[in-house]
Amino acid sequence: MAYFLNNLFIVILPICITVIVTLAITVIFKTSYTTNFAQGVISAFGAYVAAKCLNSAGLSIWLAVPIGAVAAMAIAIFVDVVIFRRGRYVNGLGKQIITMGLISIIVGATPLIFGAQTPKFGKFVEGNQSFTVGGEQVTVTNNALVCLGITIAIVVLIFVLLRYSKWGLSVRATASNEYVAEMVGINTHIVTAISWGLAGALGAFAAAMAASNSTEISHVYIMTNYQVNAFLAGILGGFATFYGPVVAAILIPLASSLITWFGNTVGIPSLSGWAMVIVYALSLIAIFFKPQGLFGKRTVKKV
Repeated sequence: MAYFLNNLFIVILPICITVIVTLAITVIFKTSYTTNFAQGVISAFGAYVAAKCLNSAGLSIWLAVPIGAVAAMAIAIFVDVVIFRRGRYVNGLGKQIITMGLISIIVGATPLIFGAQTPKFGKFVEGNQSFTVGGEQVTVTNNALVCLGITIAIVVLIFVLLRYSKWGLSVRATASNEYVAEMVGINTHIVTAISWGLAGALGAFAAAMAASNSTEISHVYIMTNYQVNAFLAGILGGFATFYGPVVAAILIPLASSLITWFGNTVGIPSLSGWAMVIVYALSLIAIFFKPQGLFGKRTVKKV
């Protein structure tokens, strides 16, 4: 039991990061009808800004991370307002190609701005919490618990805003039908700009959580694996809803951890190396039988 709980606690931080990245990608997809392939590098850029504030300006992590979030938010809004809107005939596919090009720009610019050294990062809170189960010690880091609290607060706040605020109503209307939303007086340009800015800020928080786990930003591609899992979570959960991808974002890291635990329990430790492969395979099988996603709905067109 103790071994199972230790494996469960280890995956808390990856779940938090994947959930926030998935929520950011979902917000953009629902309002702009495109996938932002540059989400990971924009998020990493925000973490680099936070690291600069930590190492050079001497700010605390609680001030540095919001500053990094603002920087990522500014880049994301710039992409939507300046690049997308000024491009002629930029459709969903064109936006995807543009974001792929942005990856090269940001990856090339980041070491020029911040230097080639690996920036050091800190934990939100130091220390561990330990207790005994069945005579064996179970440990969870305070940093993971704080990140869990931050993630829950962010997710609850966004879903409350989506449900009860005027902004949330505008987002849901734009996600349902952009042209109809414009006809009833909703400024969809403002909605999409806010959505991109929110996604950028969320990505920076997720990147800061990832950096706090290893206490450094290893490279500008630090968020790539999380972004891949977030895209898979969106497809598996179904982009038809906001909550579906978030639920899938919890299931993917959790399933990987359970496969690792099972392999070690039954005496097949090599199974842990295949954990994500198995998760991806199971996800593809689920999508095969339910292409709309686990929480998606079949679209019926009347002619």
